[in-house]
Amino acid sequence: MKKIFLLPAFALAFTGAAFAQSPDAELGFYKQQAAGGDKKLLCAVADNLFYWSARNYALPAAPSALMLKADSELKIKAFPAAVITLLRYKYEYPKSNDKEALDAMFAQASQNIEKDKREALGKLTAAPVAAAPVEERLAAFLSEAAKLDLKNTFAPLFAEYQNFFTRFPVYGDKDRLELMLGDLYRQNKNYQAAIMQYQKVYEIYPSTKYKAASVRMTGDIYGGELKDYNKAMHYYETVLADFPDSAERGITYNHMAILSENKKDYSGAVNYITSAADIYIKDNQAARAYDALLYKADLQENRLKDYVAAADTLKKTADIFAKSQQKFVEVKLKTAGIYSKRLKDFYGQLAAYEAIITNYPAAPQTPQAMFDAAGIYEKLSNPQQAKAVYQKLIIAHPADALAIRAQKRVDAIDKQAEKAAQKASN
Repeated sequence: MKKIFLLPAFALAFTGAAFAQSPDAELGFYKQQAAGGDKKLLCAVADNLFYWSARNYALPAAPSALMLKADSELKIKAFPAAVITLLRYKYEYPKSNDKEALDAMFAQASQNIEKDKREALGKLTAAPVAAAPVEERLAAFLSEAAKLDLKNTFAPLFAEYQNFFTRFPVYGDKDRLELMLGDLYRQNKNYQAAIMQYQKVYEIYPSTKYKAASVRMTGDIYGGELKDYNKAMHYYETVLADFPDSAERGITYNHMAILSENKKDYSGAVNYITSAADIYIKDNQAARAYDALLYKADLQENRLKDYVAAADTLKKTADIFAKSQQKFVEVKLKTAGIYSKRLKDFYGQLAAYEAIITNYPAAPQTPQAMFDAAGIYEKLSNPQQAKAVYQKLIIAHPADALAIRAQKRVDAIDKQAEKAAQKASN
């Protein structure tokens, strides 16, 4: 029995095109094919629609093509790919009137991705797209989609990056997108490709403002994923030496501290994180400065076992962030913990609690600070001062559960005082 053998298309005689088929007719064909529902066919339809959209993005039918692509991906349960397609639609065609259908498709896709990513996706899908030229909107799409860090989105996102580069070859911020592509490789655990991408920015964009960042990010991969600490330190030192005025200096010192801790050079780690904190403070990077100072205190407490130094770092941190209730209270509670568990110093612990009570009497943690402070006064054999603090708690926070416990302590102190008075009179 003879078999039908494959005659490849390239072996067919070429006679030239009889006519050029219209994009609308091609899209109509894909719509017909998608109606069949076969999984492999839907995969092929989705692939072809990507390239159709890349060629015909300006046509009136282009939005419906992306919706059809997303619908096909949802039907074959390629939910991460559908998320990318829907985000592309949202940023490419923000004035489209298919919002209800878009929201429904986003909801379906969201229920089938990692649970810890759903909230971030929900916020992203609900946020309005800023009015901007299409290239800026699509650059924002690439950035936001990459931040989600969804599983199984490397291939669709990589295709979107390449599509962007083809469509906007002279885009002014292309070097930043090249760095983002490096991050995408890194998320996909292709570390050498990520390094190549970072080095590409350094070498082929001579006027880029991201030179220092590309060097630092290369160091991050060597120090983080590849565990080559010597190479990592080389790149970090290059940032500090070659780019002394760079905004990357703070984060570079920060990462050098982490690297030193990993190498068990704890004193070096403290020195590096101190430099990082100083830069952050000078540059008004409050959040990073705060995290750096807490990291320094943690190194001093848990690595160097220098509890006095740790408490001193926390005291300075509280002074710097005295106007932030959340930060001030958090730091003072950490300070109290060191004085209690490490230094066995009631007075230092008490001072930390009193700072909270005085500076932020309405903070959520203040009732506990008052109760604990009163307890310390009892341990220091100062029951009347303890009673005064308990009563202050009862008056200032009558609805707090600790107010009931405080009243019991007041009653106990009064009873002890009565017994002492009776004993003295006898």
